[in-house]
Amino acid sequence: MWLSKISKTVTHCEEERTCNYSSLSECPYNTPKDCKFNKNKCFHQKEKKHYISSDPTRYRLIATGLVALLLFVLINVYSAEWNFPYSEYVFPMLSTIMMSIIAGVILTFAIDLPTRLKDYEKSFIRALSSSDYLKTLDEQRLTTLRNDITEQLHKASAPCMAKGLIDMDQRICELLRLPYYSRYRHSVICDEPDGDGFIVKEHTIDYKLINPYGVNREAKEILQSTNLVKLINPGNKEEQKKVLDIMEFTCSVDNKEPKDLIPDCKICYEPIKEDEYYNTKVYIKSNVSDETPSPGLVISFTENIQVHLRYKIRVCKEDRCFTKRLQHPVKNFRLDYSCKDKDAVLYGQIFGTEMKQSDMSIRSVSNNTISLECFDWLLPQNGTIVVML
Repeated sequence: MWLSKISKTVTHCEEERTCNYSSLSECPYNTPKDCKFNKNKCFHQKEKKHYISSDPTRYRLIATGLVALLLFVLINVYSAEWNFPYSEYVFPMLSTIMMSIIAGVILTFAIDLPTRLKDYEKSFIRALSSSDYLKTLDEQRLTTLRNDITEQLHKASAPCMAKGLIDMDQRICELLRLPYYSRYRHSVICDEPDGDGFIVKEHTIDYKLINPYGVNREAKEILQSTNLVKLINPGNKEEQKKVLDIMEFTCSVDNKEPKDLIPDCKICYEPIKEDEYYNTKVYIKSNVSDETPSPGLVISFTENIQVHLRYKIRVCKEDRCFTKRLQHPVKNFRLDYSCKDKDAVLYGQIFGTEMKQSDMSIRSVSNNTISLECFDWLLPQNGTIVVML
């Protein structure tokens, strides 16, 4: 019973949400029945009510039916008194015609024929002059149609277009179906080098991840933090324990109270090829099961999640380059990087697809503090790089 109550509550909340579309061309739903928003301001229903109240055809049909009824009564009442040649054939024929007209008017109003004809007319016009028919296709058919159009468009206009570039266009379109960051904040504070030749960096990450499907489809996110480090003795357990220390790790699912995730995760160390500069990969993984091949914690959500992560990592002082790559598209990204060593000088840059100088801001508060911010979309694997000299 409590499941049915929750279902009714969710449906009621969906219907209470107000539609933000300002015209029928913007509306993604084919009929008002498909819409899950509050329909008080629905353009579909408004247009139908306006047509019913202002269409003169209805009044013409009513007038025609009344005239036919009046003639039918007169014919049946006075047919015996009105005698003229062939009257015995004319009156039954006229009576039958009037009866047909009356029946046609009654059927017209019974099945709402004017509205039906108007709907059919609008459907044909929209099918020929607009893309409203796209709203009737399911997601799989729309995806197939988009891929076919993209390939046909490039093949027709550019016969020598590489197939790989067409695939890239389709992969970028796939990002519209995946979650995205509405904001992403990352700050790094570097301590001064210790006597062993290492630097401790404190990372603080805050972001909000949005599910574009909302309540219509559940999304899953892998919360992870992967770092590549260089260790003197990669297999030494004692040296590994000094690398990563998780101080705070919380996640708020669908605007609920944040949950502490530190008890649910563990720190893993994985060696890398000897010929690489970094010889160890450090990441967090769920401690519930060791069967999960990929690092991170899997979180399911419907609308959004808000994540806060703060940890310290110990890296070699020769490792003076920091690269941050994003996992999802981000609408607004900012990285604050600072070093407690007064002699350090920081340089940074944002790299991304179709980036312009006006879309980013790089500010050096001092030689040892830099802030990088992007005001336009960054795609996955885009990000920033900071070099410390």
